[in-house]
Amino acid sequence: MKYLTINYHILFCRLIPRSIFVYIISDAIYYIKKINIFGKMDNLAKDINLANTPLKINVESQQKSASCVDKTTESDAPFIIKEGAAEIVVLSSKNVFYNPVQEFNRDLSVAVLTLISEDHNNNISNGRRKQTDKTLEEQPKNCDLAKTLIAGVKYENGLNILEALSASGLRSIRYAKEVPGLNSIVANDISEAAVTSIRANIAHNDVNHLVTASHSDAVLVMYQHRRYQDRFHAVDLDPYGCPSHFLDAAVQCVSDGGVLLVTCTDMAVLCGNTPETCYSKYGSISLKNKACHEMIGGPIWSGPLHDTDFVVRLSKHIHTSTFGTLRRMEGVLAVISEELNDVPLYYTMDRLCSIVRCQTMSILSVRSAVLNAGYRVSYSHANRMSIKTDAPMYVLWDIIRYWESQNPIKMERRQNVSEAILSKKQTIKVDMTVREDANPESRQLKLVRFQENPLRYWGPGTRSTTCVQENKEEKRIANQGKKKKKRKPDLGPDKQETFKILKQDDEDM
Repeated sequence: MKYLTINYHILFCRLIPRSIFVYIISDAIYYIKKINIFGKMDNLAKDINLANTPLKINVESQQKSASCVDKTTESDAPFIIKEGAAEIVVLSSKNVFYNPVQEFNRDLSVAVLTLISEDHNNNISNGRRKQTDKTLEEQPKNCDLAKTLIAGVKYENGLNILEALSASGLRSIRYAKEVPGLNSIVANDISEAAVTSIRANIAHNDVNHLVTASHSDAVLVMYQHRRYQDRFHAVDLDPYGCPSHFLDAAVQCVSDGGVLLVTCTDMAVLCGNTPETCYSKYGSISLKNKACHEMIGGPIWSGPLHDTDFVVRLSKHIHTSTFGTLRRMEGVLAVISEELNDVPLYYTMDRLCSIVRCQTMSILSVRSAVLNAGYRVSYSHANRMSIKTDAPMYVLWDIIRYWESQNPIKMERRQNVSEAILSKKQTIKVDMTVREDANPESRQLKLVRFQENPLRYWGPGTRSTTCVQENKEEKRIANQGKKKKKRKPDLGPDKQETFKILKQDDEDM
């Protein structure tokens, strides 16, 4: 039995013993568990008249959306944030949590659920045909029923989805308006103010027939749906921090063949300096290295990270819709489809070269050398400097030794480690002649393969709280280095003069 560990970006695998597809997107380090968009608010209807549409803000592109969200007007009038086909109503720009960088995550979730819905309805249709015509031995595996499914329409035998930590309800509303073939969506949150905003946004988007707001604990809701007939086809989790205490309940409430969509912001634990915290939450020890975002310190998932056929289908499907982050979706899925699926983990060439203190070689040169040696090589979707290969480690070191012989480092830069590695003789003949197939198609087409900084100060959001400053950037800048500031030594009056003399001597030196 293989062990499932946390891996980031996209993971398709099967849990044993139940056939449950697990889909984890976590480029996504940006989700907040309890989001109170409207702060202290008893009744949204009293504070905002939804019939009179206030200021509208279109957040189709990440660059525009950031300025819209962070902009503070003197009147602080209510406004609407639009993403995809959904709109969420915001009372105050000072008190809103909306991360435009996560639009990629939500776009990808919508695309994945659309294909899951097609498969679900195809299976139901094929089952009915077999019942009505017993003489038919084989059924078409992929009946194209997408044309018969319409987004925003309720289907009795459609997907049932749970968004356990819904916050504003944006994701649930996007599912309702963009994913065809749905039966119901439960948007749950433990915050009363968040549930109030969810209900208001449901009414504003006119999706009451599909989306139901729930005010309860996420784990409790999931355990209440363990019965076979009550299970969900898809469960979306976006906790603030560690997701481990949600996973047991999530797995139990997902139907066979269902899908989990998990996003978490737990890199500080998975890749931090406190292995005991990682062990208490995940039952494993964290390893702090370049591949730490793909692994925990044992057990390590050694099977395929992706369902290649599904990724190919997804790559074709995204061009049939108008996603705001289409270019990045193209690039990420292209890199994933090119990735060696049977090779766990990867190396980074800048790290390997830094060990021997030599100049970093170009990626094309390294890839060509590996291919000329008779091995396979690819990128990893997690790092632009990555080398994923089935070549033994001694082959990579021989390539580095050859590179250093052509570009020697100064003797004073050599250390014990670099000297021990470089002093060994090469075991293979290295050929660094650049090959045409060393440059992958995604790189030739100049696709957006890795995350670019979409805007200033982008990154994980904070819990939604009232901000006294004009905007959150001012608060963030003011708090930078707060914990690292040196404190003055606590000296008594008799030692103050001695300290000043010592300090002056240090400055003179």
